[in-house]
Amino acid sequence: WRLLLRWMSKSFRAKHESLYASERECFQYDTDLCCKQDHSGALLAAIDNVIGHSKLMHIADVGAGTGKLARMLTSRASTIALIDRSPEALAVARASCASLGGTLSFHEADIRALPLADGAVDLVVVGWAISYLKSEHEEWYADGTSGGPWRQHVDTALLELDRVLAVGGTLVIFETQGTAVTTPQRAGSWLYAHFRQAGLKERTLRTDYRFPSKRFALDTLLFFFGKGVARRAATLLAHVAEEGEVCVVPECTGMWWRQKRSIAAVRRATHHSDLSKTKAVFKTLIAQKWVCRLLMVASSLWALRHAL
Repeated sequence: WRLLLRWMSKSFRAKHESLYASERECFQYDTDLCCKQDHSGALLAAIDNVIGHSKLMHIADVGAGTGKLARMLTSRASTIALIDRSPEALAVARASCASLGGTLSFHEADIRALPLADGAVDLVVVGWAISYLKSEHEEWYADGTSGGPWRQHVDTALLELDRVLAVGGTLVIFETQGTAVTTPQRAGSWLYAHFRQAGLKERTLRTDYRFPSKRFALDTLLFFFGKGVARRAATLLAHVAEEGEVCVVPECTGMWWRQKRSIAAVRRATHHSDLSKTKAVFKTLIAQKWVCRLLMVASSLWALRHAL
């Protein structure tokens, strides 16, 4: 409880930084929260749907944290590179992935400078990491507005993620749309709008948590997310007994993805788009020309009728 009270006195960013600076707290985060998330397997099903094949892939899990996504993707991978800035989180990931098959490697690095060669992987997954990059470079002003160079840092990260992808490879990003809610809560996010402007497709998933009891659920959500999420969960679980009954807490997760195209494909698409626009202009001009002719004929007929 002393640890809980210490956490509650911190800002969310400070809590996050504290969590990833302690291997013990990373382990608790992984076992108490990550392993309870997405009990129905929606994340993997969504990735499979986007990939569209069952071939083994070279995968990079960027912002890997304690290895949740890497563990999930082991059966789809010939190699997985787990990349994170936190050595403490990577230590937990290494331990949690020790019994898994496949070739795994662990790298302490920033999302904007990945230790991978150009075109090295077929799939890049980034789970709940870019929002923290944004928060690090976002500035809040006295009038309540915000700014700062976060867009430039996010664009640098997106370019770096694209660099390590092979042509035809896929980038998949996951970010929260709200915990202890049944509908997405962050549709107006500037970051998510930035993803859309960058050409990423979008969908929303349900990644509900399955906890062994109501008391465990509320204590865990309060510890990691704070009072607001815990209060919403308590309302949703009002009908559940405190102990002895498994409970589910809903969560919405946003998924953004795009496939890397070759330069030639981009040029063809651009040419096709330009050609389509040109054709549309010509059609408009031709239509306008015929309208002018019809107006001239009508005007002539009207003049002739009055002359007679």
